[in-house]
Amino acid sequence: MGLRSLPEFVPEPEPAPVIFEKHSIADYKIIYGEDATEAEANAANILANTLNQITDLDYAAVQSVPSGGKEILVGQIGGVDVSELGNDGYVIKAEGESIYIAGGRPRGTFYGVHRFLEEYFGCRWYSEHFQAIPKGPAEIAEVKDERYTPPLEFRDMDWFFYSAGKYYSAANGLNGNTHGGLPMAEELGGSFGYNGSCAHSMTSFFVKSEDFFDVHPEWYAYRESSKSRVSSHLCLTNPEVLAQMILEVRNQLENGNGEPIVSVTQEDNDFYCQCANCKAVDREEGSQAGTMISFVNAVAADIVQDYPDALIDTFAYRHTRKPPKHVRPLPNVVVRLCSIECCFAHPLDDPKCPDNVQFARDIRGWSEICERLYVWDYTMNIFCYHVMHPNFQVLQKNMQFFLEHNVKDVFEQGNGTCDLSDSEFALLRGYLLARLLWNPNLDYDAEMNGLLEDYYGGGWQYMREFIDLMSRNAGKPALFGLWHRKLGIGTFPNNKAILDLKPNQVAYADRLWEKAINLAGDETSEQHVLRSQLSWRFWKSSNRAGEFSRWQLPAKWQAENERLYNDMRAFGITNYSENVGGGNNWRFLQETPDSWWGTPYRWRG
Repeated sequence: MGLRSLPEFVPEPEPAPVIFEKHSIADYKIIYGEDATEAEANAANILANTLNQITDLDYAAVQSVPSGGKEILVGQIGGVDVSELGNDGYVIKAEGESIYIAGGRPRGTFYGVHRFLEEYFGCRWYSEHFQAIPKGPAEIAEVKDERYTPPLEFRDMDWFFYSAGKYYSAANGLNGNTHGGLPMAEELGGSFGYNGSCAHSMTSFFVKSEDFFDVHPEWYAYRESSKSRVSSHLCLTNPEVLAQMILEVRNQLENGNGEPIVSVTQEDNDFYCQCANCKAVDREEGSQAGTMISFVNAVAADIVQDYPDALIDTFAYRHTRKPPKHVRPLPNVVVRLCSIECCFAHPLDDPKCPDNVQFARDIRGWSEICERLYVWDYTMNIFCYHVMHPNFQVLQKNMQFFLEHNVKDVFEQGNGTCDLSDSEFALLRGYLLARLLWNPNLDYDAEMNGLLEDYYGGGWQYMREFIDLMSRNAGKPALFGLWHRKLGIGTFPNNKAILDLKPNQVAYADRLWEKAINLAGDETSEQHVLRSQLSWRFWKSSNRAGEFSRWQLPAKWQAENERLYNDMRAFGITNYSENVGGGNNWRFLQETPDSWWGTPYRWRG
């Protein structure tokens, strides 16, 4: 079979802009109210400063009262109806010669200003390090009335670009603090997040856990296999454990960072308690979620009178993922369902994907019994950040699936060290996820294509063709469909679940990259292409494909391994996986490996 010919991408001519004279805003004043919040005043100043960048004019935001002339009124000023917008919704409208951008407090106006700059001026905040603020005239098309409230009350991720850059998180509609710890600043609208740890917190609440284990071993999980107690989990039917946890949660609410959610979540292991009392509850409930929900319900019932706005958060994770038969989470209990076991080459509701069928059943079960269902989702390869993770085809479908089942929060776990390990499509994936958290029904293709063009330059269509090629060939059944291939969060780089390509497809993909590099148009865009190409080269080396094939002379593929390693180092890439800093310490070798015979798996420190 011959090589597929490359498509010739011819950009369509830009349509002539439609300009309405009454919305030529060169003469407009930007006004925010005398009672404006810190976030509203900041939003007005951001609007002025961004318009200055776009137009080279001299806008300034003024705190004043409306005069009825040509004004952009920012915040709850001028009598705009902001009812039913909640904390995060906004309204944009034109009335007479005035343009109104208002929102619910504390964050709605801040979001509304950024949506206005996106819609009418094409601004994009892709990351802390890369934005698109186009130059243009001080004119906009006719302003259309718009009211929008995001469907998720909590929106967060730990892709580095957003967790590190608080402003860019807020500009893209994120409002959480899952891994950032401190709340967002008031000038960004504050956050709706976690008071203390966000995960695996139960034993760490017992701040003197070693002393407690020595003095009160009965507080900890009993394991039948060893007939002993272990310090990595708690006994959830012990009343003394409950009393101590209530004290610790109350202390966190009283002395913590002021956020409303306290995480009371199991440790990252399966060493749950198997004492007679815990086993009896779990047997009755048909799931270890029986003891977990009963325990957090008791904590939540104790604090609700003194802290009516506080929420107690727990996991449905691993052994607790299956909903209990009888016990129901209280209204002030958050259940975070985790998708860690799933396949991410296929939508989570795909009935043909055996790894996802049970998760779909579980989310339906929890949605029937839980008033506040959250999701902890996974969007990268924890084991290896550098091999491609073809999940772009499922991101929007999964987000919509969550909303269909009354999920009120989604946290997207990503590559939290992109600055040390981005050799794939971290910026693209992080940006798209931020946009989907804000609006799951957006024009996904338009958002993706817009970033690709801004970031990769003139050859962006070939980058899109490569991404689509990955999507079509991830998670393909093996041996004519005789068994399933799972694209999980720890899939090894040489697993065909990531990509299953024939030699002619590898050659075709090489040509797509070559086109993208040649047509990038400027050095910055070319460097962006070359950085992302590292993931393709990493996959080829891991799978001995293309120039890394063992059919080549050994000197050739060894030289290609050395070149790939050196190129990754030149781009500042040091981290291999999430386990950096843990027991495995999976960093790339600081010194050149002794031999280039091995695939990149052997380059770990």
